[in-house]
Parts: sequence; structure tokens; C-alpha cells
Amino acid sequence: MEGRPAAGEELSGALAPELEAAYHQCALEVRQSAGNFYYAFRLLPASKRRALHAVYRFCRGADDIADGPGTADQRMDHLEAYRLLLESALRGRPTGPEWLTLADSVERFRLNPRHLQDVIDGCRADCAPLVIETEADLKRYSYGVAGSVGLLSARIFGYSDQRVEVYAVELGEAMQLTNILRDLGEDLGNQRCYLPRADLARFSLTEHDLLLGRRGPRVDAYREMMAFEVDRAGEHFAVGLRLVPLVERDARGCPAALAALYQRLLVEMRRRDFDVQTQRLSLTPARKVRLAVSAWLRATLTP
Repeated sequence: MEGRPAAGEELSGALAPELEAAYHQCALEVRQSAGNFYYAFRLLPASKRRALHAVYRFCRGADDIADGPGTADQRMDHLEAYRLLLESALRGRPTGPEWLTLADSVERFRLNPRHLQDVIDGCRADCAPLVIETEADLKRYSYGVAGSVGLLSARIFGYSDQRVEVYAVELGEAMQLTNILRDLGEDLGNQRCYLPRADLARFSLTEHDLLLGRRGPRVDAYREMMAFEVDRAGEHFAVGLRLVPLVERDARGCPAALAALYQRLLVEMRRRDFDVQTQRLSLTPARKVRLAVSAWLRATLTP
């Protein structure tokens, strides 16, 4: 990477036309599919925003394969083919615009290729029936699909304090647990339960009780368990948000905005009395904009 700028530093001059076109296409795809992430990325400097778009699209591609059609073995094979495309791109032979932008972002921000591999490994876990017995199992799973993404993102934000790496993983785990709680009914309908069996046993619940939620006979125990999990997510957020003042000021608003959006989902879960089975929980675009801008301003203006 000799001759490249340090992480977070802008290249002088315009991008090569092919690369600029590839990043433009990447931005369009992210805008269409990224949901909460798009609003948090929007105010980043151009170079950091482009890199996060490239990483997001890579992660989304792996996730789409894991959740896509075919048998578990077929999806795992597709992920291994995806891994080969990644390795080719990192060796300087990208096979399409999505790989061109990723390879450029890896070089520009000195991203650790191991973390990209970890994303694919994490998605492999979703290809077959997943059994999560303990909180430690959940932590390992969340690292692959979220914590590793946090590390990639933190590198793009820019930092010198190594504590940021610990906090980035925590923030990723907080967001992943929020996703798990929001999508609880949908995942159970697809025969997936990402909450530890130890937690279910603690509240004398079964997966069927979680599928029924507030409509089931164990409604009080269900509420207690969901409150416990929401509190756990809140604890992860409290630790993860410590990275905000430690990353470069021009990027602080991004993790702050992401956290604000996901924390609002936790608030809405409580407001709905933890009914995540009958209607998908989401925020309106206007509300996302307000939350993201407010979080950006607080994070950027705080000394």
C-alpha cells in the first residue's frame, strides 16, 4: 500500500472514471437497501462514505446468499464462491464494479482482510439450523455478522486509541441483538431462534412461546424475558458508544446516528409491549432523519 494516504485521508484529485462510476452505482444500491445505515452514512466525508457503502454492499451480498434459495450445502458453496471473488479482488483482480470499490476501499483505508473473511464465516452459520445455547454462543455468532463489521467501520472512521476496537465490537453486538429482537417472530417462522436457549430456560419459555408472544399463555414470562434482552442490548450500547469521542471528529456522527436509530427501536419495542410478532417494527423516514441529524450534531459538536 505504499504511496496510499493514511486511513481517512482524502486522495488528491478526482477518482478514475471507472472507479467513480462503480462507487456511484454502489451508492445507488445502498440507498435502495440500506435502511438505517443510509441515514447514518449520509453526512460522512465523501471518501469515508464511499468506503462504508462498499463494505455495506459486500456484507449485504454475503447475507443475501445465506438467506437465499437453495439447500444449506448449496448456499455454503455459494458463499465459498463469494470468498474466492473476494480473494481475487484483494489480489488486484476485481471481477466487477462491486469488487472494484471494495478493493479500493481496502487499500485506501488499510482494512484488515481477515474481518471481511469473518463476515463470510458469520453468514455461513445462517445457512444451516443454528443452535445458540448460551450468551457466549450468541457473542460468537454476533461477532461474525456484526462485530467484524464494526471493526471494518471503525477503521474507516479513523482512530488511534486501540480501545475503539473493543467498543466497535460491542456496538455491533448491540445492533445485532436489537435486530434479533425486532425480527423475533419472522425468524421463528423460518425456524431460527437466535436467543440463547439458556435465556429461554431462565424464564421457562419455549420457542413456541416466543412465536406466540403476547398472544400466548406465558405472556408475563415473555414480557420479562424481552425486557431482560432489551436491557442487555442497552448495556452493549452503553459500552459501544464509548468509541464515539475516540474516532475522527468528521466521522463521529455516524456511529452516534446508528446507535440512536437502533436504540429508538428498543424504545418502540417497550412501547408496543414487546409485540414483535404481529407487525414489523420500523421507523418512518422522517423520524430516521430527525434522529440521525440530532445524533450527528451532538456527537460532532461535543468537545
